[in-house]
Amino acid sequence: MIKIKHLAILLSAAAIAVVLYGVTVMRESKEVKWNSFDSGMQQARNENKKVLIDVYTDWCTWCKKMDSDVYSDASVADYLKKNFVTIRLNAESDESVHYKGQSYTAAKLAQAFGVNGYPTTIFLKEDGNPITSLPGYVDAGRFSNILSYIAENRYLNTKFEDYLKEKGAN
Repeated sequence: MIKIKHLAILLSAAAIAVVLYGVTVMRESKEVKWNSFDSGMQQARNENKKVLIDVYTDWCTWCKKMDSDVYSDASVADYLKKNFVTIRLNAESDESVHYKGQSYTAAKLAQAFGVNGYPTTIFLKEDGNPITSLPGYVDAGRFSNILSYIAENRYLNTKFEDYLKEKGAN
């Protein structure tokens, strides 16, 4: 009788662990996986994916709002995972990064990209060449439209306003 009780407890604990693990895995899949600059650029080359760089500072309130409202949005996170390599770049860091054969601090690279406010989202082609940058906070709905506009290469031949009209979005 005691052995059956122990077995029941063990099976219950195992079932709970499986459920908790499943919840954790589901939650992790909804979050953006951020790369360091150098490893993200290498991954983009290896996977032939466009790059999204989130340029932020630790004190930036709007950067934190992008994290809590936009990057945590399940549809945004899922779309980014499928279509972009995501990089975080602290615009005040002295971390050494490499871009186009040059060494920079993260702060100097942010300046080289023309960043002068936070957050700024930079989009790069698969080869690392710049597409555009997006200054400031953007809500999840509009951000999703921007992501698809860039991922689908519509920026090459369609104005963003026309793209939104085609999609029936604002």
